[in-house]
Amino acid sequence: MVSQQISLSRVQSKKPSRTKRFPNADAILYHMKERNSVQVFVAKIVLCKNKPVTIGRNPKCTYVLNEALVSGTHCKFNALPSGNGGIQVSCTDMSTNGTQLNGYKMNKTSMIVMDGDILEFPFLAGHRFVCHHITRDPDAQPLLLPEQRNAIQNVGPYVLTSHCLGSGSYATVHLAMDPAGCRQLACKTIKIKREQDCASLMKEVRLLQALNHPNINKVVGNERIGKSLHIFLQLCTAGDLYTYITTQPGFCVVEGEAKYIMYQVLKGLRYLHTRNISHRDIKPENLLLLTPGPYPYIQIADFGLARPKSYQETLNVAGTVSYLPPEGILALDNNHMGYVGMPSDCWSCGIILFIMLCGRNPFDDGTREEDSRWLLSGRGSSISDDDDESQTSTRTENHVKKRIVRGIVEFKDTVWEGLDEAKSLVLDLLLPDPRQRATVFKAFDHTWFSREAAELEREYGISVLGRVRNAGKPQLTSDGIP
Repeated sequence: MVSQQISLSRVQSKKPSRTKRFPNADAILYHMKERNSVQVFVAKIVLCKNKPVTIGRNPKCTYVLNEALVSGTHCKFNALPSGNGGIQVSCTDMSTNGTQLNGYKMNKTSMIVMDGDILEFPFLAGHRFVCHHITRDPDAQPLLLPEQRNAIQNVGPYVLTSHCLGSGSYATVHLAMDPAGCRQLACKTIKIKREQDCASLMKEVRLLQALNHPNINKVVGNERIGKSLHIFLQLCTAGDLYTYITTQPGFCVVEGEAKYIMYQVLKGLRYLHTRNISHRDIKPENLLLLTPGPYPYIQIADFGLARPKSYQETLNVAGTVSYLPPEGILALDNNHMGYVGMPSDCWSCGIILFIMLCGRNPFDDGTREEDSRWLLSGRGSSISDDDDESQTSTRTENHVKKRIVRGIVEFKDTVWEGLDEAKSLVLDLLLPDPRQRATVFKAFDHTWFSREAAELEREYGISVLGRVRNAGKPQLTSDGIP
């Protein structure tokens, strides 16, 4: 982070050393100003992990820009671990006039700033900020300015970029622009192998597009082009819960933060379950963060395995083994057996709550030393993935399956001392019998939540519903109803 406020009137145009002065930098914003048709270097703004940097006219900003058309706090930058060993830079526009990213206007929204991206302030001619990532993913591409990148693709009213946010056997996800909405989106592209598959996909998309809740990642639109179905989703710029937890001291979070995160997850699931929809793949990787830092705003994402009429039993096992309930494990190994989706979602919540509080999965090996924490085995792969498994991973998975079916939860870690109410809720959510397992409604009534219900709802109203209102979207109640 820049160690002192910098005013343009006090900056020399000589470019300082790139690394020696800023050994802890994860990314750098180069402030450039046009003089006599030439871009002249003005200053470096250093971004470090988990240290927000603000730019604006207010003297309290990290970087002061004394220009009349610049807002008091114009924008805020965050550098966060990407989960792949690199860095993800986000910029939140907080201004009146907006911020331009590679020529696209962004207003009152957060955006991902890639290596080589250019930010400008409308009506402030000649000023630009070029972002350079220093901490990079191992497979990151060389720095390319916007004009050097692969051609963008117009898909309906949206613009699809070449920047890949993730990929799997089912779909690829790219960064996209919504020029009319002045925001970035995520675009999930699914290759349609058979025409009869398209009708089923479109039925699922229409189901998801009708969902409207602050804690559910919103499907904004969809476009069919040839053999590709493009699904445009609300973009979350602060990573996922997996990355967030694994970068915390001890690989866990404090009780109050775990409670606030689970409170949001259960709100989203309550909305789904009330509509007889189950997610069937609840895990930290599918819980996205809209805001960086402690007590984040959470959204449930990746509904590729969601199922309507989830009160009915299904023979199609879906999800990730480490988060499957006993009945799901038994159905996985016995084709004639089925299981119900909603109790499975509640079981997954119990696993996540356990992980958040002590840093390991309750059904991995018995001690922290033996299993080297839940995270070292990597992110969980959904059963529908086509990845080949080694003999070692198969043995480990079979061991986890046996422990899940046994259903014995042990609280050996010292962190559980004094967390009796949290332990009680974990046990209610991890009851082996799905008929006895706590539902989302019973979980909300548990004393772990009810004792602080007013405080939780007040914080939720400020940080979640307040953000929705400030974004100019329809005002929602806590259940997502306008």
